[in-house]
Amino acid sequence: MRGMADLVNEFSWSRSRDGTFQDCRRKYFYHYYASWGGWEATASEEVRRLYILKQLMSRQQWAGRVVHDAIELALQGLRNGRTVPVEPFIADVIERMRGEWRSSKAARYRDNPKSVALFEHEYSVELSPEAWRALSQNVATCLRNFFRLPLLVAIRRTSPEHWSIEHWSKVFNFESTQVWVAPDFGFWTPEGRLGLVDWKTGGAPAEGAAFQLGCYALYAREVLGVAPAQVDLYEANLREPLVTPHRWDDERLEAVKEQLRLSIRSMRAYLADPEANIAVITDFERTEDLRICKWCNFRAVCRPELT
Repeated sequence: MRGMADLVNEFSWSRSRDGTFQDCRRKYFYHYYASWGGWEATASEEVRRLYILKQLMSRQQWAGRVVHDAIELALQGLRNGRTVPVEPFIADVIERMRGEWRSSKAARYRDNPKSVALFEHEYSVELSPEAWRALSQNVATCLRNFFRLPLLVAIRRTSPEHWSIEHWSKVFNFESTQVWVAPDFGFWTPEGRLGLVDWKTGGAPAEGAAFQLGCYALYAREVLGVAPAQVDLYEANLREPLVTPHRWDDERLEAVKEQLRLSIRSMRAYLADPEANIAVITDFERTEDLRICKWCNFRAVCRPELT
């Protein structure tokens, strides 16, 4: 098994990588290239700083991650035959959030970059106690809605041996590029159909959601060998709560593959050496949209005048 020191920065594709690239080319460079190796004890101060900034999450991203982790935990309990008492379970989740908030507030992530690091703490964004409370209330609402979902009832009618919580595999080869994509949850229905679920905790553009779900359909075919017509994709918005089922077909899957090819081609075109995955900062322009800059993790190094 290779150690962290032996890791090679190889080109790959993911939905979040695509999103970063669309946002700002310079941000993409900092995130996927300039911060590489920042975990090493021998990393330069600049690389280490970029690596720490890369780990920052907005409070909304953090809340989303908390909900996803909690759902995974709950499903594992249900799979193992345990009852999950809803309110005590949610109280535990909120208590863990408080601990993570305190850790971030104390900037412990500077010594331990893998611990929770909130953008609002790094950049001293003033928020009222009510704003933070609203965040934990939203997490509690999403989790209560999860436990009440008719979709969860349908899932629990199926045998837990037909569930996938931790994903079958997260990466597959798409036309010589490693693609990282994995649904939040998967299950086989009694009718032999594959249900893939995406838990959502906030608003997302419908077009982006459709592409993400299309990537799941591609994942089902490439990794699991399941034809698109046999797949049901569930977009579960836990804030509403609203579950939107999507059925896929070969034609729509071709459109997803074409969008994927275009994204990969665009990213590779920016590389000084595509084969070796080598990038040069001057090839990656900064966005002119300062609204993006305001909430960018790398604002302190890229546009310090806005800090």
